[in-house]
Amino acid sequence: MSGQRRPGTDDLWRWLIGGLLGGGAILGLLIAAYAIGYNRSHDGSTAAAHSGQVASTASPTTAPKPVAIGAVTVTAELVARGKALYGTMGCSGCHSLTGAAGAGPSFKDLAGGTSTLASQRKVTADDVYLARSISDPDAQIVKGYRAGLMASAIAGFDLAHKPDDIRALVAFIKSQK
Repeated sequence: MSGQRRPGTDDLWRWLIGGLLGGGAILGLLIAAYAIGYNRSHDGSTAAAHSGQVASTASPTTAPKPVAIGAVTVTAELVARGKALYGTMGCSGCHSLTGAAGAGPSFKDLAGGTSTLASQRKVTADDVYLARSISDPDAQIVKGYRAGLMASAIAGFDLAHKPDDIRALVAFIKSQK
């Protein structure tokens, strides 16, 4: 009996090998779909789709020009507008108001304080620094945080061309003591 084949053994092996090959093909397609989606999120397409805004056409290697806003005077109107933007633009998903850790630095006591950058340089979070961090978030990364997260999250909002929105956000951040 040792030379005889058992009925169904070859069929079982064909089925197993076919299943593994089919599963491998599906896994390859899933990985490709993920890679496409991941790359789209870095060029602003995904952020724009979620925000309902038009994606920026700037290439990922071209840094936006810093917005010159000057000193921001904190007024109730600006703070209210900044608070509304904080909620509608999704800032609250990464930046807490309580000092709690998040994907981005907390806004509590941020303005006027000192931040250590990934380059180990210490900077004062003045109006110019805050405005640049909003309009060009990868220009100066705070130590312990990753580059690219905020840039891809806000790409659809085109903040680099909206100085009034940046002023409002800076005023809101300055009010978080």
